Amino acid sequence: MSQKNFQVNLQGIIDLLSNHLYSDPGVFVRELLQNGVDAITARKRLGDEVEGKVVVEVFSSDTISVYDNGCGLTEAQIEQFLARIGSSTKRGELDSSDDFIGQFGVGLLSCFVVSDEIVVITRSAAGGGALEWRGKPDGTYQLKPIKRQVPVGTTVFLKAKPDYEDYFMYYRLAELMEKYGQYLPIPIHLADGKDDNRINEDRPVWTMDAADAFAYVENMIYRKPMGIIPLRSILGGVEGIAYILPYAVSLQEEKKHRVYLKNMLLSDKLNNILPPWAFFVNAVLNTDSLKPTASREAFQENDLFFNVQEELGECIKRYLVELSERDPATFKRIIMVHYASIKAMAAEDERLYELFIRHLSFETTEGTLEVSKLLQKSKSILVTATLDEFRQIARVAKAQDLLVVNGGYVHDLELICKLPDAEADVQVTVLDVLTFASRFARLDAEERLEVQDFVELSDRLLERFQCRALVRWFEPADLPVLYTTNQEVNFLKLAEEAQQQAGELFGDIIHVVRSELYEQPLSQLCYNYNNPIVRKAVASADPELQQVCIELFYTQALLMGNHPLGPEELRLMNASLLKFMNLGLEAGEVR
Repeated sequence: MSQKNFQVNLQGIIDLLSNHLYSDPGVFVRELLQNGVDAITARKRLGDEVEGKVVVEVFSSDTISVYDNGCGLTEAQIEQFLARIGSSTKRGELDSSDDFIGQFGVGLLSCFVVSDEIVVITRSAAGGGALEWRGKPDGTYQLKPIKRQVPVGTTVFLKAKPDYEDYFMYYRLAELMEKYGQYLPIPIHLADGKDDNRINEDRPVWTMDAADAFAYVENMIYRKPMGIIPLRSILGGVEGIAYILPYAVSLQEEKKHRVYLKNMLLSDKLNNILPPWAFFVNAVLNTDSLKPTASREAFQENDLFFNVQEELGECIKRYLVELSERDPATFKRIIMVHYASIKAMAAEDERLYELFIRHLSFETTEGTLEVSKLLQKSKSILVTATLDEFRQIARVAKAQDLLVVNGGYVHDLELICKLPDAEADVQVTVLDVLTFASRFARLDAEERLEVQDFVELSDRLLERFQCRALVRWFEPADLPVLYTTNQEVNFLKLAEEAQQQAGELFGDIIHVVRSELYEQPLSQLCYNYNNPIVRKAVASADPELQQVCIELFYTQALLMGNHPLGPEELRLMNASLLKFMNLGLEAGEVR
């Protein structure tokens, strides 16, 4: 069996690069800078004492050159790097060095995204004459020696394709070179025949002290950050800073961390280098160990990546712990601005939970209270599981001097339920609203006889709404009834409505869910015997009037508790209101 090679469609590869791999055609500048820096690094490792330099020169509105005084290429290396598509080897025998940033052969291909021809003129530091290589996107190339004398190094010439001239303009090249090469350790210059300007800086932010980093961030975001957090991962060779944003951000807001690979910008919108809970900070980082993806715009998410992510998260945690001790005022201000993210952190990490929990605030029946104030009022904490349940009982609980915490917001129930882990003498109970009425004063024997018929009538009338009645004494007296329900009751009510609208097959399935898989729970309508209207309704000898009162009590209780009214309940409310008005009008006619 004979062995055959794949036929490579270079035009297809270029289309893949431009339309799928790279997010912006401007990455060709990054690739050329990477190649230049790698070539200079390789020459220095050969022992040459050379002051490295990369120069991008603009000749016209559509032609540029990129020169580096690096190691250059021999004819054999040209064949290796430029004639073998996909080669990932570096220049020369030093190719295994971690000092290199890019992949020369693959990186140069990105130039075909913006140009129909690449011309490379090179002379190797290992000796030999100068060579010229011309490549085209159809896969053809020419290689020939050059008789004239050229310096050691490599120059790449590009002429813009139609519609890509903008990327060859001086201002645009300056912008792209600064974006990608701002912190490269080798001087990067942009020239246009008149001026020769150095683009990059000598001092990256991750080498600055806290004061200088603070000023750098303030200049970058036009606002003072709330703090600068040093970040370091020995395992991933990461150094950098995180700055605490001076404004609240949404949990869903995409993070845009600025991350460099060996001082070359990898991405200014990387969103996953820090743990998900750390969305109240932005980071500027440099790494020499994490492995980039094929596009070199993100990192491979391997074990090393996730270990680095965890290490950087620990840096943020340590900073906050130390800040709480040395600067409590700033610490509290950070909590106030980033309350949602701090809650997410506390729910995620036991150490941070103990640090933050006493400073976090929760909605209660006595207003919004910090946990430290909450514990001063009571060591026995009642908490509702949902916002709806809190709304149902909040007014009544306050009238009974009962302190209840609303656990219905994100993380609140979890955070409150963990209180006994941090405070040994604290007891937390999740309130069952369906048994809440058991806390009210019961009727005596005589009163129970008085309300018996009324309760039985109420149960018959409200049975179709999965609701049962009881009567208790409670405050406030101006509240005639309290309707309580839970998620299971609401689910089954929705299932019943769905069963009525579903076809025969799905109706049978819903019937099984409602009747066979569940012991049917019931909501409660608790009449307040402390309310004069309720006592009058109970004492009424007119069954029709009692029915109207029960129906109105029920529907008004739903409205007062912000409960949704289904079609049947809306019809009931409208019919009972009209009936009640009619009874009043008839009574007026009699007088």
